[in-house]
Amino acid sequence: MRLWLVIFLGLLVSACSHPPTANQSSTQVARADVFIQAGHEGRSSGKMGSTSQFGREIDWTPVVADAATHYLRQAGFSVIRADANWKQKTDTDLALFIHFDGSANPCATGASIGYDDPSDRPAANAWKRLYSQYFRYRWQQDNFTKNLSQYYMFKHTRTRDAELVLELGAIGCPEQALWLRPRLPQLGQLVAHFAAERMGYGNRIPRPQM
Repeated sequence: MRLWLVIFLGLLVSACSHPPTANQSSTQVARADVFIQAGHEGRSSGKMGSTSQFGREIDWTPVVADAATHYLRQAGFSVIRADANWKQKTDTDLALFIHFDGSANPCATGASIGYDDPSDRPAANAWKRLYSQYFRYRWQQDNFTKNLSQYYMFKHTRTRDAELVLELGAIGCPEQALWLRPRLPQLGQLVAHFAAERMGYGNRIPRPQM
């Protein structure tokens, strides 16, 4: 066998044995049932998320995202679990981006939701109906900031149902933060229940007790 052919085959095997990681750009499309991103996770500079005396958004979002991923996978769903540096194109039923809000006036904001297309509105309304049964505090209008309606990750996600930014509450508002902080894993279970319900299998993942 000629030397150039041996080298070519070696490079081909090496490339096949190292698929793109979560933070690598790729022309390939990653496919799964659900895409879940923990907002700000994986960053050491730039947009690091909201902070307060009660905690940091960059620490809270992975807890929710990891719990949601755990419950979904345990129920038999495939999940792409991403951080803030994800760049690969994805094809899923649902894409959910986990965040907590912050503002100069800590209690001027609360829970909210973002999406970039009217086709996402039914899923957004379903989430608000569900989360409102637990979260009894302030809600903002849909897409009340450009960061919600023009979320940077929307360009990477293609969905059959919806892609939603879920702002779960204000991390700097004492009343909200003290309710949120001990319930982060349960919030992940609620997100997982919501995703399963949107795919027609809500009975696979029970609602959490909160």
